[in-house]
Amino acid sequence: MPFSEVRRGLIPVTLFLSFTFISNLFYQSGKVMAVLGPLSVTDEGFRIASLRSLRVFDLVYAAKILAHVTTLEAMIGSLRKLLRPLERIGLPVHYFFSVTVLTLQCFPVIKQKIYDKYTEEMKQRSGAATCSRGIKNILPGARLIASFMIPLFVESMADPDKFFKDVKGE
Repeated sequence: MPFSEVRRGLIPVTLFLSFTFISNLFYQSGKVMAVLGPLSVTDEGFRIASLRSLRVFDLVYAAKILAHVTTLEAMIGSLRKLLRPLERIGLPVHYFFSVTVLTLQCFPVIKQKIYDKYTEEMKQRSGAATCSRGIKNILPGARLIASFMIPLFVESMADPDKFFKDVKGE
């Protein structure tokens, strides 16, 4: 697995792990190691916080490895087979996962169409230099994306065959 795959999403994972560690660090009984105002850090609290943070890290890393080596369709197919017994009590498992697969197949098409429309609109508004400015244009860019998202979804619902022809490879 390339390191770039491991690195992707590192900031949110680090924030989540930090929150997990800190939230488990305090209010545990045991030998007091440090006192921070009304909060005290104990040896048991440190051990529990470290263990739980390590478990969360392992879970996230295992999910990254699984997503790297297994296709999304295979994972969804496995979940469909695993949850098939729930159909006996009336839950529409097959229907749910069929809709899930179709939805996931549409995401790349929608992403590309949004990117194309956004780039085209930004070039029309203020030239090609505006497209590469980055974070300075986030608010106008967000407004722009919101302005054509609804027509994009209406177009996809009005004629799905035409809209999603890229999914089928036509």
